[in-house]
Amino acid sequence: MAAGTVCVGGQYSSRRPVTSGVPQGSVLGPILFLIFINLESCLTSSVKFADDTKILGTVSTSDDKDILQQDLQHVVDWAKQWQMQFNTSKCKVMHLCRHNDRFQHFTDGHLLDCDDEQKDLGVQVTADLKPSRECQTAHSKANKILGVISRTFSYKGHDVLLQLYKSLARPNLEYCISARSPYYEKDKQLLERVKHSFTGMIPGIKQLSYEKRLQLIGLWSLEET
Repeated sequence: MAAGTVCVGGQYSSRRPVTSGVPQGSVLGPILFLIFINLESCLTSSVKFADDTKILGTVSTSDDKDILQQDLQHVVDWAKQWQMQFNTSKCKVMHLCRHNDRFQHFTDGHLLDCDDEQKDLGVQVTADLKPSRECQTAHSKANKILGVISRTFSYKGHDVLLQLYKSLARPNLEYCISARSPYYEKDKQLLERVKHSFTGMIPGIKQLSYEKRLQLIGLWSLEET
């Protein structure tokens, strides 16, 4: 049984046993949350991961718009019943694809703002559903980490740099890759450029070709991975 304390105003209480709840970040946390909340039972179509909820719908006619609006109203009614408060300013509408009538939608009488780009569970999603924006973001993050590694560590042995790359830089390139798998050659090359830069940081092999560097340090290209 775990024990915990409460901090209020900088003062900590004595430790007490915790007999309920799930540790943050656990595998069971999202599943138990979904079972407890049970919000999907009143919605026509939705996607939910823990407390991150999206209402989806194909809206081609005014009738389709009304169905989606009914789902939004169900969410509002559910929140009032359970005495919860939705932050309307954080609720956005994204109209996907080119040919879209871009109907307006409301929550509790408030007009929802429209966005052409949103971050969803750490992935940058755009209205055209192309992965280019997310690839640019991943490339930028990984490149900055390589810069920090280069400036911070004076010892640049092959084994140390490889561990740093695998633990700090590469996860940015591979996070949710199944959801944003790049199919444009320019996006693939952009991500591959990070590994190209990393292999050039290793002393003694900078003058070799990229393919030879990968072979010597035991890495594959991102596409092969």
